[in-house]
Amino acid sequence: MDFNPVILSIPLYFLLIGFELVYQLVKKVKIYRTNDAITNISCGISSQVTNAIWGILSVALYQFVYTNWSIMEIPNTWWSYLILFLLVDLCYYWFHRASHEVNFLWNTAHVVHHQSEDYNLSVALRQASFGGVFSMLFYLPLALIGFNAYAFLAVKGINLIYQFWIHTEAIDKLPRWFEYVFNTPSHHRVHHGRNPKYIDRNHAGTLMIWDRMFGTFQAEEEKPTYGVTKPTNTWNPVWANVLPIVDMTNQVKATPGFWNKLKVLFYKPGWQPVELGGYQMAPEVDKQTYQKFDVHPHMPMIRYVFVQFVLVLTFTALFLFTHTNYEFYPKLALAGFIMWSIGQLGILMENRKNWIPSEYLRLLASAAIIVFLVGETASYIIAAGFVIVFGIWLSKASREI
Repeated sequence: MDFNPVILSIPLYFLLIGFELVYQLVKKVKIYRTNDAITNISCGISSQVTNAIWGILSVALYQFVYTNWSIMEIPNTWWSYLILFLLVDLCYYWFHRASHEVNFLWNTAHVVHHQSEDYNLSVALRQASFGGVFSMLFYLPLALIGFNAYAFLAVKGINLIYQFWIHTEAIDKLPRWFEYVFNTPSHHRVHHGRNPKYIDRNHAGTLMIWDRMFGTFQAEEEKPTYGVTKPTNTWNPVWANVLPIVDMTNQVKATPGFWNKLKVLFYKPGWQPVELGGYQMAPEVDKQTYQKFDVHPHMPMIRYVFVQFVLVLTFTALFLFTHTNYEFYPKLALAGFIMWSIGQLGILMENRKNWIPSEYLRLLASAAIIVFLVGETASYIIAAGFVIVFGIWLSKASREI
C-alpha cells in the first residue's frame, strides 16, 4: 500500500523543471520567478507531507469499501488496467469539476493549485494540503465495482504523473488528433486562466473527451491571464492553504439564514443571496493595469532562503521515503517542522523583519533534528556548525531588510 508513483517520480519532475529553465534562458523569456516557484514547490511539499499523515486514512477507506462491499474481485490483467485507467480518469474529471463548482471543495481542496499567477512546471506541484481527503470519495465507486487498492493507487498515480507536463508554456498546440483526445498544455493553460471565458473549463486529467462529452471544453484562443479572481498575495504556502478557508468561513458568518449559509458552502464560488448582491461573475481582466503580486527581498536574503529551501526540500524527500519507519508522534513532529520551515521561508520572502527571531528558533530546531536523526557524538558538532554558519548568514542578510 506504500507504493506511490508520484513520489517516485520526483527526480523526473525536477529534471523537467531544469529543462524548462534552460528553455527560458535560451529563448530569453520570463517563465519563472524565484519567489513564486519556491512557493509553488512549497505547496507541493505541504500537500505530500500532510498526505503522509492522514493519506493512509483515505487508502484505508478505499480498502474497507473494497473488502466489505465490492460486488466482484477484478483480476489484475492488461484489460482490467485499461478499463481502470478510463474509470479513474472519469472519476478524476468529476472530482476536478466539483472542486470548481462547489465552493466548499474549491476553497479546501483545489484553489491553492490555481493561485500562482505564472504558468510553468512548478505550478503542477502546487497542490492543496486537504485535496486528497475529499478526492477519495469520488473514487469509492471503483472499490464497489471490485478494483483492488494496489491497482487503483498505481493507475491513479500514473494519471497524476501525466498531468505534470501539461503545465508549461514551452509547448504550443500539438497535432489536431492528439489535441482532440488528450489533455495538452494548450487545453490546460485555458483551465488555469482567470479570464471569464476560461473559468471552469477543461477539467480533464488525461483524456479531453470527458470535457467534450459533458460540455465543459474550451479551446485556447487569446493568451490566458493566470491566477484566481481574488489574488492570494502571499509567498507563505501554509497561509495560502488557510486563507481561502478563512475567507469562506467569514462569508458563511456574514450570510443571513441557515439555508443561505449552506448554499454558500455548496453552490458555486461567488454565490451569495440576492439581498447581498446576488451571484458575482468573474470580472474581465484589464491587461493594461493588471500587475502580479511580486514582493522582492534583497539578494542576500534570497540567497539565504534559496539555500535553506534546498535543504528543506532534501529533508522532505528523505521524510517521504522513510516516514513509515517512524512512530506516529515523531512523524508528526518531523512533519510539523517541515510545515514550519516552508511557512517561515515564505514569510522571509515577504520582507517581514519581525519574523527574523522565529527563523533563529527554526535553526535551533534544525540542529535538534540533526542530533535526533543522526544520534552520534559527531552530530552535535555538525548541529553546532549548522547553527553558527546559518545564524551568521541570517544576521547579515536581515540587515538589508
